[in-house]
Amino acid sequence: MAAPAFVLPLAENRADIRYIWRGPAQLVVAPDGSAGGHPLSGFYFRQTRFLRELRLLVNGEAPLSCSCAEVAPNELELTFLFPEVDRGGGGGSGSGGSAGRDGLPYRDLDLRLLYRVRPASLEAVVWIASRWQDVEIEVAWTLSADYASVDEAHFGRREQEAAVDAEPGAGGRLRFRYLHPGLPLETAVEAGGAAWTAAADRLTARLALRRQRPVKLTLLVRALDPADPLDARGEAAREERLRRWEGGVVDVFAPGETPLVEITRRAMRDLGSFARLEGPEDEWLTPAAGVPLYLTLWGRDALTAGWQAGLFDGGEMLRDVLACLDRLQGREVAPERDEEPGRILNQAKLDPLSRLGRTPFRRYYADFASPFMFIIGLGYLYALTGEKERVARHWQAALGVLQWARDHGDRDGDGYLEYLTRSPRGPRHQGWKDSENAVVGADGGQVEPPIAPCEIQGYWYVSLQYMAVLALAMGERERGLALWKEARALKERFNRDFWLDEEGFVAFGLDARKRPIAALTSNAAHCLPTGIVSREHIPRLVRRLFQPDLFSGWGIRTLSTGNPAYNPLDYHLGSVWPVENATILFGLRRYGLEDQAVELARALYDLARLWPGGRTPECVGGYARGEFGHPGTYPPANRPQAWNQSVFPLLVQSLLGIVPCAPLRLLLVDPLLPPWLPELTVRRLRVGGATVTLRFHHDGSGGSHYEVVEQEGELRVLRQPWVESFSANLWERFSGLAESLVPVLR
Repeated sequence: MAAPAFVLPLAENRADIRYIWRGPAQLVVAPDGSAGGHPLSGFYFRQTRFLRELRLLVNGEAPLSCSCAEVAPNELELTFLFPEVDRGGGGGSGSGGSAGRDGLPYRDLDLRLLYRVRPASLEAVVWIASRWQDVEIEVAWTLSADYASVDEAHFGRREQEAAVDAEPGAGGRLRFRYLHPGLPLETAVEAGGAAWTAAADRLTARLALRRQRPVKLTLLVRALDPADPLDARGEAAREERLRRWEGGVVDVFAPGETPLVEITRRAMRDLGSFARLEGPEDEWLTPAAGVPLYLTLWGRDALTAGWQAGLFDGGEMLRDVLACLDRLQGREVAPERDEEPGRILNQAKLDPLSRLGRTPFRRYYADFASPFMFIIGLGYLYALTGEKERVARHWQAALGVLQWARDHGDRDGDGYLEYLTRSPRGPRHQGWKDSENAVVGADGGQVEPPIAPCEIQGYWYVSLQYMAVLALAMGERERGLALWKEARALKERFNRDFWLDEEGFVAFGLDARKRPIAALTSNAAHCLPTGIVSREHIPRLVRRLFQPDLFSGWGIRTLSTGNPAYNPLDYHLGSVWPVENATILFGLRRYGLEDQAVELARALYDLARLWPGGRTPECVGGYARGEFGHPGTYPPANRPQAWNQSVFPLLVQSLLGIVPCAPLRLLLVDPLLPPWLPELTVRRLRVGGATVTLRFHHDGSGGSHYEVVEQEGELRVLRQPWVESFSANLWERFSGLAESLVPVLR
């Protein structure tokens, strides 16, 4: 039989740990299910390690680990045997039944361990069975706590530390108390299913096992934080809200169950699993950024994930994100945390270092993307739902963002937004690329702030347009017209000052002396979906983006390989970010650039298929597709990352050309199905008060079509390309309208 024409390799990162999570809680273990060996392992709550060590022992030894499987984002299942064969024989790796150790035949015991993380607790269930004879054994859990932050654990350097008191109790109970005066944290542990004895570092039980009669043991670990306690009832309420969200998510179906279907379904499940389940109830769905390092709130991550997946959940997550960030909007000038009136939060952490004031990140604002993502999110939510009351709720916050841009964002009054960090402990850069070495010139040298990044001007531009439309919806016609004119003026001067005609490209930004930063970066591609680039420049810009120095075959790199600073495994100096490539794909469809859209969609699809479950790391390496079998990955990259899990909902939306217009009870479609996706059905799509199921297919000759399978509520589905499309002529627009009207005329 001939070998398949195209087989992708299998890639992995962080192979030395497994992790599961729910809300603010996370368990990190080695592949054998133990915590204590790997520096990052342990049970965490609110970015604090409430258990450092967690090991299951049988007769004082670790059982043989056989397998480990994540059955849900918050559940890990493991299997074990005990005792393991310790000598060779004629049976290959050996088998049970002969004399072993401690009076047990080899591999007599099999154990199944299920870890389940809840918003403030960890459950462990162990089933133990003897398969050959009646036996007596000792089972133990060894435990310890240290209350390190995630960052302290990750970097192996403690910046806060105190004694930990261990208090054994009756009935298999053990309690750890952190004796730090500013962090009165506790861990309550309780074992069940046997008569357990507690000591300062372990829980032990003697079991008499009857042959083929499994015994069930349990362990409950609860994180206790008196600053904001979360009990079992609170956990149940939060998990019920998450279940309701999951039940309302759009489903996709394709004949033959193409991998795209599984990847998209898992992406939405993963995105829901990042719901922080913290704060007021109408904020519970706000997603954390990623695991294992960033199970905390980042404003732009949450907003980006919310809008990119908004079509698939009817904007529910986006509603919660807007409520959360509205509540935390900047109110005063506070340089130590870069807060300014109207500014939207960059990040909020509850780890020990932030709570003790050792970092400014308990509530921190140094980001120029989040404020405009807030407006973009609000505008998109209105397009999805038509909810004027939601616009009204956040109207003052949105106006506050625009006022912040004028009063604080435009530092020198030149009509552009420039960042400059005020906090002595804050990050150096505040644009899309926020790492310390992210901003370089054409010569590879570092560019010092203040800097006016190109993508930030694009976000500002589209925010002004969104606010103009929302102002009309709010009955503020004069404000709307003024904002539209302001956007038009920004676009004119942007194309005058940021366009690099010789390169056919958009400058990375303007430096402190208002000179264009001529490095070729992915930032320019962010300007595509915003619409700030003049129409006459779009073809040249897109052609340049897809040259080999920028397009790796897996996506568009953060920095051209021709730049002296290029590094394929650096965070922003040559890596590929799936999340920004999904946004770029959306921009390509906006302009009807179909060949490039299909090429980029295939790159993202193949990239996801490299990684188990389609979970692409936060950012992958910049190695070219023809250079190595896989692109590599940035060393500590999170996998999964919330906004990466919004890539495939947006990819599907982009390929299907779906644009919601709920205020007009209208849904526009313009499908572009590549050969590897001949048919796709989207079920339970919500637009305004209507729900619709759509089937998309192509006819074998390159044409893509759609049909309405089911519909509830008032909604008109029309086939129409984007207004800005280069590829659509008048006849194609008329044909699209005719195709949409055929079912009505029948």
